[in-house]
Amino acid sequence: MDEDSIEQTDPADAFAALADATRVQILRALWEADDKRATFSELREAVGMRDSGQFNYHLDKLAGQFLRKTDDGYELALAGRHVVGSLLEGAYASTDPIDPIALDEPCPFCDGARTFHYEDEEVRIECEACPAVAYFDVAPGVFAGYDRSEYPIVARRYLRVMLHEASNGLCPVCEGRFEPTVEKDAGRGEDTDVDLFPMARYECVRCGEEMRTDLGTALLFEPEVIAFYTNHGVDIRDQPLAALIATDDEVRVEQTDPLCVAVTYTCRDDQLQLVVDDSLTVQQVDGE
Repeated sequence: MDEDSIEQTDPADAFAALADATRVQILRALWEADDKRATFSELREAVGMRDSGQFNYHLDKLAGQFLRKTDDGYELALAGRHVVGSLLEGAYASTDPIDPIALDEPCPFCDGARTFHYEDEEVRIECEACPAVAYFDVAPGVFAGYDRSEYPIVARRYLRVMLHEASNGLCPVCEGRFEPTVEKDAGRGEDTDVDLFPMARYECVRCGEEMRTDLGTALLFEPEVIAFYTNHGVDIRDQPLAALIATDDEVRVEQTDPLCVAVTYTCRDDQLQLVVDDSLTVQQVDGE
């Protein structure tokens, strides 16, 4: 596909197209229709609008971006599906914060006990023995239908999906281009000595969304890393992320200008080392 075949619409126009309740109803009606497709008459009847001219006006405002006109009627475009998905996700709201949940996996930095917290749409995992903390946003709807005891497992799956999208250069919010960089002194603070090593930072060039994670997690989906663990009979999908975090003794800055950082993975006394540059691009692989 040529770059010229991708046309950008002013985001303000896209928001304006959804400003009318009738148009949202149209998208919802298409969502509920068989195969996400319906004729003009079927849609108008589902929405309950008698004036066909007015209804056609609303369809035209959605056409191209949120729905497509076909020989048989109309069908939802991907953007339309995302809109309905966001509306369904937004139908859930968190109420009171849950009581902390003790986690089985120890802190990767000090082996201390860790607890899972969820409040104001944010998961926070804290160590009881050191200042290490991990946090990321999770919409309340993600936990709908699960028991409280399952929240940590669900949150871990959700985080893996976000990390996998990030590693493939896709923003988890708007699906724009997610560009990675390596920050040499990420997390440096006055009250903690935990995060005094390089970390990966992702930023979306479209919406500005940011994400930070340790380098061990950021490189987890590299083919060499997956093969390394697979060859040792370990499926990284079954491993808690805490067990795969690269701690300060597993990350080494080899040079600063230009930046080169070595990240070491260990499994059953064998090691794999990846050397990355400041754009998180693998430059060298050593080990199995």
